[in-house]
Amino acid sequence: MHRIWVLILPLFALFNTSCHHQTTISTPIDTTRYRQAPFTTYKNVQYATTDTATQNMDVNIPADADGQTTGVVIFIHGGGWVAGNKDDFNGLGLDTLLCNANMAMVTINYRLGSTYKYPACLDDIGLAIDYITAHAAQWHINPDKLSLFGRSSGAHLALQYAYTRNAAGRIKLVTDLFGPADLTAPDIIAGLLNGDVEAILGPYATNQAAWHDASPLYHLDGAIPTIIMHGTADSIVYTSQSLVLEDSLLARGIPTTFIPWTGNGHGWNQQRWNDSKDIVLGMIVYYLNK
Repeated sequence: MHRIWVLILPLFALFNTSCHHQTTISTPIDTTRYRQAPFTTYKNVQYATTDTATQNMDVNIPADADGQTTGVVIFIHGGGWVAGNKDDFNGLGLDTLLCNANMAMVTINYRLGSTYKYPACLDDIGLAIDYITAHAAQWHINPDKLSLFGRSSGAHLALQYAYTRNAAGRIKLVTDLFGPADLTAPDIIAGLLNGDVEAILGPYATNQAAWHDASPLYHLDGAIPTIIMHGTADSIVYTSQSLVLEDSLLARGIPTTFIPWTGNGHGWNQQRWNDSKDIVLGMIVYYLNK
């Protein structure tokens, strides 16, 4: 049975690292204590030129950004690696939530698997980070305080990048919303995502090594603190994907918080997010200022 232990602990408390699905959740931040501060938005900033139609991002900079304490949360959209858009994160209140906490919010588009094979989409996360770094002084942000936040296939990319391309340790936390962690699992190979994975990696029967190597679950030597949110009624990416990831992270002593979105299928649920956001923001603030 999967158990979540919600403990009233100070934000700097240690996380339970047993492998029995006992995840400690830090004290949520009270977002009402933040004043409603203005922020500046830059739309469709071009971060690379290989494909100008897709390699762009929106940047939200808090008015009080100071270049030292202002971290950056990078959002990566879903869409089965072959569709989707950064605008999927619009209108959810994320820009206000983060900027009020003195965090910059960046949402990126990336080259899609319908035209570009993997790892082009993964490479684009790095190109976006390079652009952010080059403009950090202009935007008064700290490029050494990064967090990735992805949903569905974007969560897969966030995990994969954070676990495999973070040698400098600049990415402090990754948030996974109902993303696949093991592409070699039977529920992926024989499931609804099979065609999308084939589009970027080729058929499993002849590309098993590629499917394995593209799975975050098999790169936990580079794992960092992770937040996982997943609908318990998801029939596209089964909750078992997140539970196995959580178990594996905890077994390695990686701070991990799993938040079930009870009864939710595959996709964003604003009410479930509203119930989760103070915990998530608390962890982002903690790890980006640790």
